Amino acid sequence: MKQQWIVKAAAGLAVALLACAPSLAAKPPREATDLPARVELHTEQHVIAEDGSEVGTYHSITRVLKAEAVDAIRSHTLSYSASAQKLELLDALTRKADGRRIKVPKGNYQLRTASGRKGAAALFSDWNETTIVFPDVQAGDAVELSYRIVTKQPLFPGKFSREDSFNRQYAYDHVSITLDAPAGMALQHETREMEFSKKVVGKRQLLSWTFANPKPVLSERSDYTVYDYRDEPGYAVSSFESQREIVQRYVERAAPKATVTPRIQALADQITQGVAEPRAQTQAIYDWVAREISYAGNCVGIGAVVPRDLVVVLDNRMGDCKDHATLLQALLQAKGIASHQVLVNAGSQFRLPTVPVVSMVNHVINYVPSQKLFLDSTSADTLFGDLPVLVQDKPVLAASDEVPARTPHDDGRASQRLQAAYRIGADGSFQGEVNLRAEGRFGQQMRLALKGLNKDQLETVVKRHFEGSRVPADGQLLKTSDLQQRSDEFSYEAKFQSQPLLRMGTAGAFGVGPFLFSAAPVPAYAQGALGPAPDHETLCFSSHSEEEYEITLPDNMQVLSVPEGIAVNGPLVSYESSYKLEGHVLHVKRLVSDRMPANICSAEVNAAYREALQPLLNDLRQQVLYK
Repeated sequence: MKQQWIVKAAAGLAVALLACAPSLAAKPPREATDLPARVELHTEQHVIAEDGSEVGTYHSITRVLKAEAVDAIRSHTLSYSASAQKLELLDALTRKADGRRIKVPKGNYQLRTASGRKGAAALFSDWNETTIVFPDVQAGDAVELSYRIVTKQPLFPGKFSREDSFNRQYAYDHVSITLDAPAGMALQHETREMEFSKKVVGKRQLLSWTFANPKPVLSERSDYTVYDYRDEPGYAVSSFESQREIVQRYVERAAPKATVTPRIQALADQITQGVAEPRAQTQAIYDWVAREISYAGNCVGIGAVVPRDLVVVLDNRMGDCKDHATLLQALLQAKGIASHQVLVNAGSQFRLPTVPVVSMVNHVINYVPSQKLFLDSTSADTLFGDLPVLVQDKPVLAASDEVPARTPHDDGRASQRLQAAYRIGADGSFQGEVNLRAEGRFGQQMRLALKGLNKDQLETVVKRHFEGSRVPADGQLLKTSDLQQRSDEFSYEAKFQSQPLLRMGTAGAFGVGPFLFSAAPVPAYAQGALGPAPDHETLCFSSHSEEEYEITLPDNMQVLSVPEGIAVNGPLVSYESSYKLEGHVLHVKRLVSDRMPANICSAEVNAAYREALQPLLNDLRQQVLYK
């Protein structure tokens, strides 16, 4: 099943569950002809010193073509680290269509400063923002901006890396990127659909990339859960020798922060009091850090790649991923359990770049070799032994050879079972009781969906669900699992009653489906058979969903026919359904097992999956006929 969160299921037996959509074959991208704006000029000049410090000069001219683009282009925000960088604004103006140039006045700048109180250093971010508001911008005008960012303190001394890409959906008339570095600095680089040149002048080497995209294309892509930046034109350059050197440089400064101090030892002993087995100790420590240390960024100069001192983390009970990983490593070490900090990408990148670029790894987690276990304590709702979805099946950068090359993929434990009893009244109204049980990823999704609701909101959540589905009905949650418990098992019981939904005294039909909310209703699987299959890789998982309905019919309803059950069993999907009428009671059962590979599905697998779901879709389109 492709990635999804809580799904609003079809709410009402009288409402058609699914609509038909035509199958569309993949087509080559079409040229975009109605552009809101275009970048007439974009230049960057990066001058790199031996120590990795940098002076970057930027110049851009963007033309507004449509009035609706004015709001997005009339202002531009620049961000920089106050302790490690300096911003110099060189020029900012509006170029009117008639040739006039209007300088941005001093009153058109908004400064947002992140700093500590009374001159003290900022606690978790020193990123300043300067917003430029260009005057009198209308369709046909252009905004021009020139600025310089001086990086005094590189993230990794003596090292430099940079990557950028240019989306084919945007118009670029001229792009020029220049890198000026010491001739003796060994650089790896790659070029994707750009013109590249290199020359050495004296003691400097000059690398240049140019690009133009005067005819952008339209994209119908909406799923970016798996996205490789290398699919777009762009470049990468780095002075790192390898991916491992990046993590080695990180660990050099992170490892000393994980020293076991008396305070760390005392805390580890307190957390594991009465717990002797090493894995149980690991779980106790993981649970404590995930529960007690809230997440907050650390973007103070080189704090982006260097953890805070643990005394700061503990005193404030907060930290970013590096702080979490360092604290976890120290506490585990205090109990004699060795672990490593490793780097991963927590976004949509599932492959390491050819050129080692720091920006491609943006998250730190732990690995415990003795237990063959990855840990990410930044996700307070992720159970011990699991990883958040965005960290699963990702390549790992580690300084140690005993760490696996990738994190584990999803374990496929996601399942859901729905049992519902409906009673149709003589007037076509419905009363029902629903019992839902979800496990694995589905259980976590259900718990998180309700966890943030207060008591009053929980009392009205069923009513609000019906209102959102435009169904005239009301209901109540009767019972739920403990919403605060750290568990991937969740259940609820609910009841509801509706106004008349079926027309009685005449011929009619109704479909069978869930009224209330759940993580994985069977109709949600059928949505994969609607529309074209994605022509690119997507995030996907295996799972199981089961639904049982007992529908008591009124005496004034005569059933003319019920759907025929089906059974299909394929490599990607198996599905069974049965419909049995016993007197005035209709019994319906549906079971779907999704066998999609985790966590990445190719375009070919997506196409086969869509076809495999067609029998399920056709089954759900069947209705009960009555008069």
